[in-house]
Amino acid sequence: MALNLESAAPQSNRAAGPATAAPGVRDPRRRLAWALAVLASLLLVGGLAAVKIMQVRAAIAYGKSFPEPSEAVIEAVAERRSITPTATAIGELQATNIVELRIERAGVLRTVAFRSGDEVAAGAVLVEVDVAEERADLAAARVEAGRAEREARRQASLRAEGIAAQRELDDVEAQAAAARARVAALETAIRRKTIRAPFDGRVGITDLKPGQYVSEGDLVTRLVGADDEMYVDFALPQEAALDFDARVPVSVTIGRETIEAHVVARESAIDAASRSLSFRAVIRRSGREFPAGSLVTVTAPIGAPREEVVIPRTAVVRSPYGDTVYRIEDAGGETRARAVIVAVGDIVGSGDVVVRSGLEPGVRIAADGVFKLRDGALVTAVAGGARAEAATVGR
Repeated sequence: MALNLESAAPQSNRAAGPATAAPGVRDPRRRLAWALAVLASLLLVGGLAAVKIMQVRAAIAYGKSFPEPSEAVIEAVAERRSITPTATAIGELQATNIVELRIERAGVLRTVAFRSGDEVAAGAVLVEVDVAEERADLAAARVEAGRAEREARRQASLRAEGIAAQRELDDVEAQAAAARARVAALETAIRRKTIRAPFDGRVGITDLKPGQYVSEGDLVTRLVGADDEMYVDFALPQEAALDFDARVPVSVTIGRETIEAHVVARESAIDAASRSLSFRAVIRRSGREFPAGSLVTVTAPIGAPREEVVIPRTAVVRSPYGDTVYRIEDAGGETRARAVIVAVGDIVGSGDVVVRSGLEPGVRIAADGVFKLRDGALVTAVAGGARAEAATVGR
């Protein structure tokens, strides 16, 4: 039995030997597998990067094969003009004759003799308030006045004969005068219950109806005279007003129409609140409809003409860094835009602006299409034609 146990021990040791050696054999294989996986990933990434670089280079080369794009612009030339300085103000049209007609005596409307917007002649009856009571009182007053007149004449005859006393004559004459005054007061009251047009013109809108009760002061309508002339009231700031010669005509712009106007009056003092001086000018309607109260633009010359460089307003690009204009230059067979910083001044007419500095007269510039330009951009310039606007500067 002892021999069997001793012989069995070596066998168990031999069997255990290979089992302890297995982990050491697998570690190199695992490292090799990981190294191969990392290498394959790097090769894949490198291959993809190489392909992408080739694609980008091909796209760049393809883009360079096209010519540089050219921006189309309308060309203009900076001009030197004789400019007349002006001041611009907001004015208001006023009718030479305009009035609000109101009820003078309360009562019930008997007649409304016009419709909204009618043209009426001077003296035409517009509304009548019922005067039945006043007419009855007037009839009684006239009877009383007649009786007093007869009594006064009788007393005067008696006084001439020496029968009546002077005191009695004075009393009856005073009664006759009071009766006549009563008649005149009632006639005036009746007349004041009839509203007539004081001049030729056009009435406004009304909602009055016959049978309606109206109070003293109620609006009947607004009557605007049909005169050919209209007033333009406007005010200029103190500095401009001192340089303004009121004998020179001003321009009044109403909508798209500009009319010459002549100043006929001015305030005697500058307004302390606004520091401005008010003027009144006259324009002619010439058959045109200009509603009273309309706002208009008044342009007044305020100085001697001076020479200035003028360009289209559309040529100026506004930015926080300053105003920019693009010059058009020809070099090497190409036409390019060059950015120039300028200082702009007053507005000229409706489409131009004065350049104080940064641009000389005769320089070609981009007048339209400047929003798509950059410094050095290739451009195709198209002539914009002659610009012949009236040279007036607006402040």
